[in-house]
Amino acid sequence: MAADIQQAITEYAKAYRALQHLQEASPLIPMGDQKTGCVGEFYDYLYLSDNYPDSMLEYGNHSEKGWDIAVKEGDRLFKVQTKTVSAYSTTRVISPIHAGWDELHLIYLDRDLQPQGFWIITDTTFLPDGEALKSRKAPLPGNPATGSKGMPFGKNKISDLRQSLMKYIGQYHN
Repeated sequence: MAADIQQAITEYAKAYRALQHLQEASPLIPMGDQKTGCVGEFYDYLYLSDNYPDSMLEYGNHSEKGWDIAVKEGDRLFKVQTKTVSAYSTTRVISPIHAGWDELHLIYLDRDLQPQGFWIITDTTFLPDGEALKSRKAPLPGNPATGSKGMPFGKNKISDLRQSLMKYIGQYHN
């Protein structure tokens, strides 16, 4: 059993190193050591690139708490905060949601880190002024009653996200 654990650690380290190298080499995926969040932001970046093809997209830096991706289209600028939860999270708790976004995108990843849920929230009224919203739960894809009450998740738009990903990635594991 110990050898199996060590082998898994070795494989994980190899994948982690490869992802870190790509983060350092490509503007498509943000820097950061929270790889699940970086994967979600990568998927969201491709979605936004597809849906706003004439825009300039820019990742925020670590000091930006209220947004992750800025979308500039002509004179219009809007900011997106991306939250990612994976099937490995037994609680499905979303990291704190800070003010400063125009759209909140929530991505739910399966155990292969492939998107299974995608919700876009534009209503900011559930967010208390000047406070971070903590301990909110993401819904399970296919079961909208499982998300935290008071958050306007709306419809799971996973087909829209997958359609965008297909344009950039082609066939991907699903």
